[in-house]
Amino acid sequence: MAKVEVKAKGIKNRLKAIKPYKAIAEYIWNGFDDGATAVDISYEVDDLGGVKHLAVQDNGFGIPYSQVENKFKPILSSEKRDLEVQHSLIHGKNGLGRLTFFHFAQAAVWTTCYVNGEDLFSYDIKVSEDNIDNYVCSPEIKTVSGAVGTSVSFENIVGLSETYIQSELISYLVKEFSWLLELKSDQGFSIRINGAELPCGWLVKDSEDFSIVIEDCSFSVKFVRWAQKLNRHFSRFYCSSSMGEFKYSRPTTLNNKGDEFYHSVFVVSDYFEGFEVGQVGGQLDMLSARTDQSDAFKELIKELNSFLRAKRKPFIIDHAKKLVEEFEAKGYFPNFNSKNRWELVRHEDLKETITQLYQVEPKIFSNLNPTQKVTFIRFISLLVDSGEVEDLFKILEGVVELSSGERERFARQLQTTKMSSIVQTIELISDRYKSVAEFKRLVFDSSMYAGEVPHLQKMMEKNYWLIGEEYQLLTAAEPKFEEALRRYTYLLHGMDIKEVVDHESKNREMDLFLVRQGKKQNVVENIVLELKHPTNIRLGKKEFDQVYDYYQVIKSIAQFNGSNMDWKFYLIGNEFDSTGYIESQIKSHRSHGEPGLMFMGEYRVYAFKWSEIFTEFELKHDFLNKNLKLELERLTDGQHDSADDIVSTVRTSDAPKEMVV
Repeated sequence: MAKVEVKAKGIKNRLKAIKPYKAIAEYIWNGFDDGATAVDISYEVDDLGGVKHLAVQDNGFGIPYSQVENKFKPILSSEKRDLEVQHSLIHGKNGLGRLTFFHFAQAAVWTTCYVNGEDLFSYDIKVSEDNIDNYVCSPEIKTVSGAVGTSVSFENIVGLSETYIQSELISYLVKEFSWLLELKSDQGFSIRINGAELPCGWLVKDSEDFSIVIEDCSFSVKFVRWAQKLNRHFSRFYCSSSMGEFKYSRPTTLNNKGDEFYHSVFVVSDYFEGFEVGQVGGQLDMLSARTDQSDAFKELIKELNSFLRAKRKPFIIDHAKKLVEEFEAKGYFPNFNSKNRWELVRHEDLKETITQLYQVEPKIFSNLNPTQKVTFIRFISLLVDSGEVEDLFKILEGVVELSSGERERFARQLQTTKMSSIVQTIELISDRYKSVAEFKRLVFDSSMYAGEVPHLQKMMEKNYWLIGEEYQLLTAAEPKFEEALRRYTYLLHGMDIKEVVDHESKNREMDLFLVRQGKKQNVVENIVLELKHPTNIRLGKKEFDQVYDYYQVIKSIAQFNGSNMDWKFYLIGNEFDSTGYIESQIKSHRSHGEPGLMFMGEYRVYAFKWSEIFTEFELKHDFLNKNLKLELERLTDGQHDSADDIVSTVRTSDAPKEMVV
């Protein structure tokens, strides 16, 4: 019996975080580290699905009897090297991997067969969980038959089931060994579980084979993009000779970008037959032309990096769009009114800005927790709305370093996004001018014979933005108050309840009923419109009394009178009648500074002429339209793309349309 150098308590403390699937992976690595090309896992289950037998067998060189102490000496140093090596695939590094079995079994028995001279020798090694700092080694015996290699079997297994093996273990092993099996595929490397090959296919999301020729040397390249991150493994280049001998590995430049572009690049060439790698503090053979410092190798890496960037671009664009969808689904975005074109343009601006920003530096978002993402996204929204791109760069500089090239590219992308937004907005304004021109014909051209209900109301239904940008049309086409209340309750509270209104004027019919959920103090703003025929009716006390009846009905319905609810009633016609009633009411309320205000109680009643409605639109939109066109000219000045090019592009897209009720 031989004593190991670390006590049992220290061993278990060192290995306490090891899960069973990781422990089993260590035994597979031991096989490959010892020269195996094939590792077979076999197991049996009892009637309840629990694992009663488990063994890991490899076809490696076996463990020479003289090396047992080195192999089973659990100290924090080993003849093996680290996982992320440059020119070795040796996995183990601390000599403890063989003792991880105590997480799922009470003992492990190694049966190994190796060649010594021309003879085969075999023997057993056993370690028990309750005496893990000791190993028992049987005498070696000469054998006339047997396969070289090592098999480790586990006794008194606990906590493992067939379900665990088929789900957690196999998934872990795929992510642990797929890159190695791909690297060594020409040499027939394999891992089998009860005779079935490890199913690595699902992890390969994309692959491509191609060749590169540099200085008359041909390099065969295989690119693989993985669906998930490999276990504890960076995205790397792997270089091997044409004989399959692994020579060199290094991480690619696209690690830790936060974009889930997990990949491996396998390069095979005669170039690597005599390849040398510089060591820290050492020197290369200056007579060798094939080193990791040579011009040819640097050109190879340059071309491979260029390929990876090109491969990553469509991936990251697609991933950025999915990320934006995820942000929206999780409520990180500000609330936008989906039925308002102005809001939709702002919404698209923000989505495009975040998409472009993610492409420049994905880890900006991957390093933030949910609260930080909400805050950052809404800051971006404010800055995009204000056009203060420089302020956005100042914020970014506090999060991540942007190179001058990245800054320039992002600024150019933001500028393109802004130009597209301006063009869409100008188109929206143009559409509105056309609608207002048609509306004016209905109102002022008597030869049109426009009717109050079939024409004026229908036109206002489609253009209720004339009253306010963020309102939602709740009812139109002569709804009675009980129906209006039902829809109102459903809109605000999601409840479809038939309410009974007890008021003598409950059957009066509103022309249009608009609702807006205010952004400040959660105020619900409501507008009732009463539209009058432009030629047959002049506004006077009779028309005011009709609107005032609506006012009284609203006051009588508790559901319409919450503490956070505000009401406005608009009476709109072409002219006021000769009695001067409307004018006198407006004059008496002039001190409140609100145009058209003619009654102010708990709620307010207004009277407007059609000409005032249209003039208000023209004043506001003319100023906005001129400034947008000036801004578009400024942005396109000196750009390769003309405004016409941008306009033609935008017009082929699915521009948002007004909601039609």
